[in-house]
Amino acid sequence: MTDMEHTVYILSCDTVERGGGVYRCAIQDNGELRQNAYYPCDRPMYAVFDSDRLKVLLRQPFSDNQESGIFTLSPDLDCPTAILATEGKCACHLCADNDVYVANYLSGNIVKIGDKAVFHSGNGVNPVRQDMPHTHCAFFSPDKQYVLCCDLGLDTLFCYDRALNLVSKAKVSDGDGIRHAVFSRDGKYIYAVSEMVPAVYVFSFDNGSVSAMNRILIPCENPMADGAAIRLAEDGTCLYVSSRNENAIYVYDVDADRVSLRQKADCGGDSPRDFHIIGKYLVVTNEKSNNVVVFSLKNHMIEARLGEAKYSHPLCCVKGSY
Repeated sequence: MTDMEHTVYILSCDTVERGGGVYRCAIQDNGELRQNAYYPCDRPMYAVFDSDRLKVLLRQPFSDNQESGIFTLSPDLDCPTAILATEGKCACHLCADNDVYVANYLSGNIVKIGDKAVFHSGNGVNPVRQDMPHTHCAFFSPDKQYVLCCDLGLDTLFCYDRALNLVSKAKVSDGDGIRHAVFSRDGKYIYAVSEMVPAVYVFSFDNGSVSAMNRILIPCENPMADGAAIRLAEDGTCLYVSSRNENAIYVYDVDADRVSLRQKADCGGDSPRDFHIIGKYLVVTNEKSNNVVVFSLKNHMIEARLGEAKYSHPLCCVKGSY
């Protein structure tokens, strides 16, 4: 592995005074995390790499309004750009390929930065959590021709072209609250996790057309458990899903539209908001226990708990990449 492949970026969603910002860490051979750079910023929410820049969302960086913001950093966490508005509140997810698309959770919109904002309309069956649209995820199709968006408030997966013209959409079960999603390696399927009723969904995908196929309930014991993050192993044969309150990571074998549970493992803390697979390691950000834990992976199974580092409200981890 290269140095960047050993690198993970941790977003601490807190004020700068309390240590909030972006941290760059190297994963040592023994799984320990060694911090080697820090950029202070107020309440970063999510980040992705686009070419040689890290694009970072900030919860509410402006003094005169409640909009979220976006800016970019170099891999060394320097050369910051100016902060641009995301045209919405609580920007919680984004994808970038020169063009940048942001999901603003509290505004219920998906935005192509500097170009267009599309506002969803309607509500779901849960009067508290689904009183309005809540866009929670923006991601590309593998060929980068389509932008997809999970709306937790509407229980719906939307598919747009890059100009944000609606191409298709697919509904999930009422009240499940679809949250995050990933594509299969061949691009024919989408795997999604729902938050309010923890489940894994499988969608078919064909040239912009999405259709819901399977719903697999996650076997959580805690009635307050909710789904959070979802990632696919590099070889595409295993799916990883986290559940907050249950404080667990689930490993599933996947083959096309077939999904079967292989393992349930403790996350090493409280509320695994995000995690990432980095080579032979699994890095988990536990938001409520303020810790980031590194586990070893063998044959896709979660094994030993290795390193741990303390950060205030870690929300997101990003694999180092150029």
